[in-house]
Amino acid sequence: MDQSSQLREKGNHPADESINFNDFLASLWHSRRIILGITILSATIGAATVYAFPKYRSEGFFQFGGPIPVTVQKSVKDPEPNPGISLANYKRYAAAFNTSGRFIEFSEKNKTLDAKDFEKMRRVFSAREGISQMIEPVFPFTKLDAKELAGEVKDGNNNVIGLRISAINDTPEGAQRMVALMGRYTIDTIIYLIYSDNLRFKQTEITTKITKLDNDIIEEKERLEKFKRKGGDLKQIVNRYPEPASQPSRQIVTINDDNARYLSPVTQLMTSEVEISEANEAILQAKTEQSKNVLLLEYYKKAKDLIDNTRSGEEVLRGLEPLKIEVFKGKNMDDEVIKQVYNSITIDNQNALNIYLEKSRFIAGPSLPENRADRLSHVVGKAALFGLLLSLVFVIGRNWWRENNLSLLK
Repeated sequence: MDQSSQLREKGNHPADESINFNDFLASLWHSRRIILGITILSATIGAATVYAFPKYRSEGFFQFGGPIPVTVQKSVKDPEPNPGISLANYKRYAAAFNTSGRFIEFSEKNKTLDAKDFEKMRRVFSAREGISQMIEPVFPFTKLDAKELAGEVKDGNNNVIGLRISAINDTPEGAQRMVALMGRYTIDTIIYLIYSDNLRFKQTEITTKITKLDNDIIEEKERLEKFKRKGGDLKQIVNRYPEPASQPSRQIVTINDDNARYLSPVTQLMTSEVEISEANEAILQAKTEQSKNVLLLEYYKKAKDLIDNTRSGEEVLRGLEPLKIEVFKGKNMDDEVIKQVYNSITIDNQNALNIYLEKSRFIAGPSLPENRADRLSHVVGKAALFGLLLSLVFVIGRNWWRENNLSLLK
């Protein structure tokens, strides 16, 4: 083949491609009724689906009303704890309320959802992403805020201060009930985990503290006997040497264990009596602290039995006050030690009820949706686009099949 023929052959390729493209457009134009029909049919089916199977989305913002777990301030000077839940604790709590077993127990106990909605929620829990599609943690600062305030944001400000909860259902009321239930379910799980951690180890902790106080009392009693023996010996010395003992000491010395013996016997006797008084006071304080812990141990033993017999955090929290009354029934409430323990337990329970069940609540929603979750225009547009693509695939495939069959027949 010479060079001129090669150039002519190369020059034919663009024309062939143009012809093929024109043929392709012509084939589509000849099949325009099929393409238009499938597109319209798909859009109609999409619109009918929206009306036949409506979906409603309810949303709500559930806030945590304070620092969780509740922290006890030791003094007025202590800084106020940051509100919300630390990110580490939230991940631990989320691992618990993301399990379907706990949700099934909670929903069966509360009987809030009907069988249909319950089955939908069960499928959500068994999905790979779990309920993360329904519950989203809310932080004090967004990523943009954290970027702008990078120099001012502190570690405590990354606490989770609330949850944005959303749910989709066939009816507006059903979607609203699902959001409300998820709010109660999450805080109930958090309460249960907090008290299961605290109450299960409180008994051992208090028992250990009572034993330690026993040892402290024994040590203070030994010191008391030592000071009493020393005081008795000093009294004998003063009685044997009344004149030197009565003379005032003009020598100034630093008092410690090494040189205290060089003081006058009367001064040492007075010091010994002071030490005896301090030892008696330490014994009295240890015995008072021990009696407080004995009462607390009785209370926490019953509290541990309470949490072992239920899986609901709200039940545990509301059951602590009647349990306290049962423990202190028959006790002498005029005794200041008993009354102090009683009041401390009351304050703890009231703070917990305030933080967990009153301040932790929905401050927005759960909303009762008025419009469908899926906008009709969006659904129809997507369905029409799908129908268009499907019709093009059908027409191109049919033309290709026809061409191949014709070539085989020739």
